[in-house]
Amino acid sequence: MKRKSKKLWVIVGAVLGVIGITLGITFGTMAALGAKQPADYRENLPLRFIAHRGLSSQYAENTEAAFLAAAKSPFFYGIETDVYFTTDDVAVCAHDDNAFQDDSVRITGSIYAEIENLPLKESSYGFSGSEICTFATYLSICRQYDKVAVIELKQPSIDSEQIKTLIKLAKYYCNDRFVLISFSLQQVKMAEQTDASVVTQHLSGNPSTGRMSLLQGYNVSLSKGAVNAALIRSAHRKGREVGVWTVNTIEEVGRLAALGVDYVTTDYDFSGVRNV
Repeated sequence: MKRKSKKLWVIVGAVLGVIGITLGITFGTMAALGAKQPADYRENLPLRFIAHRGLSSQYAENTEAAFLAAAKSPFFYGIETDVYFTTDDVAVCAHDDNAFQDDSVRITGSIYAEIENLPLKESSYGFSGSEICTFATYLSICRQYDKVAVIELKQPSIDSEQIKTLIKLAKYYCNDRFVLISFSLQQVKMAEQTDASVVTQHLSGNPSTGRMSLLQGYNVSLSKGAVNAALIRSAHRKGREVGVWTVNTIEEVGRLAALGVDYVTTDYDFSGVRNV
């Protein structure tokens, strides 16, 4: 009987030891991940508005005209765009790889000369641009009008060298006034590994994914239905920022402002609306 009891206690001790080691590794890893970035959140800053693909409610999205319209409005803090690379490594602004009226043409399957003058397909607001805008043109507009460039890594196949190119261009035009964002956490990690000084945001429409990204030390930009006051408070305690997309009514802006979000991405210029 004594032998069995002793054996039992040895087994229990071993199990507890394994659990302790596992918990230590888990919490140690979580703490390290959560502390990996300097704080981006600052208290008492106003809610900042980001023009979604430029002023896309009034102009063809991701075009020079849309970017200029947003840039000229004091309402917007920053201008968002989506980026793809052509086969000859020219970065261009488009939400979709097949951005053209000829739906068979792909940015990632073309050299720039083949697509630079192709008419763009109609947006959800009924606007169609006459030509694609280069990433360099977008950045030059952001610099000229002192807007933060919010750059979404849209291309699934983007590699570290292409991310390095985007960062180099963004720094040349905008110094440190740019943010790299992506739905792919792997792409966010690639951006930070390329240049640890770059500010990033992980995009998600899932609140659980948002909480996990915050736990790992990332800023987040979430769909408007995926945020709540507890998540935002938790983010701010960790020194992280929370953006929300895509918010197109003043009522939603008011609700999110009350929750304490840092950024709102919108298709509209609400500068003529009171109490924004």
